[in-house]
Order: sequence, then structure tokens, then C-alpha cells
Amino acid sequence: MRPPLGEQAITVVLPADFAAFCQLHHEIYQHFAQQLLVDHDTAADAVQRALGDLAASWTQALAGYRTTAIAWEALTGRIRRARTPASTPASALYSFVPAAEADAAVLHRVIGLSLATTADTLGTEATTVASLLATFDRRLAGESAVALRACWQAATHRCCVHIGSRSGLPRGLPTATTV
Repeated sequence: MRPPLGEQAITVVLPADFAAFCQLHHEIYQHFAQQLLVDHDTAADAVQRALGDLAASWTQALAGYRTTAIAWEALTGRIRRARTPASTPASALYSFVPAAEADAAVLHRVIGLSLATTADTLGTEATTVASLLATFDRRLAGESAVALRACWQAATHRCCVHIGSRSGLPRGLPTATTV
């Protein structure tokens, strides 16, 4: 016997390519969000909502040049809205350098993704990531960058730099609650 209308559970079937995209990127997105948000549940919620936003516009995202760049914008937008003044040292980087530089530095140097995986995650080329990191390094080395260096040191000591596997995915990363 079927339940009355309105009392039935709703099952949503997502496109297989969207589900595959989520499986491929979810872990990296989660680690990134945990670096920028104090609370593990807030980080998980930001990632879930960003992927929900992406699902709502999946057809348009696929039609775009860089699906991963569109997804990254959705993720970083959700993280920005969830950030609080008491956020993490990594989130403080964004007050010192442009977001693209901070994103590249956190993904590559804090989380430990390869240049290629960082580029894929951001939806850009590896040469662009290398340029962003070089610019970040120049800022970090500047004489007037005392606050930036202190922030960077705190961010990199919150989560040790990890070496990713050949695929570029991080292994054994601590969560925000275990650091």
C-alpha cells in the first residue's frame, strides 16, 4: 500500500556525470573548507550547499569552458558567506592577498595538492597556478609582509603540508577537529 500523496519520500536522481564530479572533488572541497572555517559541520554544510548550487545549474556548468571553475566559484562563495571573524589562520590570508593567490597557496602548500590537481580544482592551467604561487612568494618575502608571514606560518602549522598521491589527491589529511 502506498502512502497518501504528500507523505511519500522524494527520491532525486542526479545525472551520472554530476555524481562522478562530486565524487572526484568532494574530498578536496571538504579539506579546503575545513582550512577556512572553524567548525567542521559548517565546512561540511558549505560544501553540500555549493554542490547543491552546482546541481541546480549543472547543464549550464557543463556548457561552460571550465566546469571546475564554476564549481570553485560556488564553493568559495558559500565559504565566504559562512566565515566568521573567529575563522582560521588560513582564512585570514584573504585579507592580505587576492583570493586566487590564497586559494592556490592553501590548496598546493597547505593541503598538499600537486600543481596539476590544484589547477584542475581551480579550473585553470598549471602555469597560472605556478604564477599565482610565485606572486604569493614575492609578497611573503616582502619587507613589509610581517603580518602576512605570521598569518602564513599559523596557517601552515595548523595542518602540516601533505604530499599527495600520484593522482594528486591528498592522503591522511587531518580534519579541523583533529588538529
